[in-house]
Amino acid sequence: MRPRHVLILLLLTAIPIGLAIVLASGGGTRIVSGAPSANVSLALLGGAKGAVARACGATRNYTAYPAGSTIRFGGAISAAGSWQVKVKLKACQAGSFQSAGDVSGTLRSKTSYAGSFPAPIAGYYFARTELKEAGALVARSRKAYFAVH
Repeated sequence: MRPRHVLILLLLTAIPIGLAIVLASGGGTRIVSGAPSANVSLALLGGAKGAVARACGATRNYTAYPAGSTIRFGGAISAAGSWQVKVKLKACQAGSFQSAGDVSGTLRSKTSYAGSFPAPIAGYYFARTELKEAGALVARSRKAYFAVH
């Protein structure tokens, strides 16, 4: 085999390996390995409880909010720290939940946070809190489902 062919073969095998490493790295968000050093909860406040609906392939309980309202949220963090709190929103579109933005939470103490956001357009959504420390993802809350009518 000619040296040029060997070089081409090496390059062709290096591309998939390099791509796998990049994809496995998490796209730039570091995730702390091992057990989380803290847990975080999320509660959507206000709204009407108990609305059951089928959206994005599953039946769930949705907290209902009127269009044009403000949705308040809060939560607890199991350990004190220098946290960054972000609530990620996903909307049910075309049969699956798609990203619909995010909002930062304000720390009330080292172990709790709160915030609010304007109700988005009518539809079915979920919110989930991401807890970060020094840019590294430490924990995520459970999903909180809500509907805007």
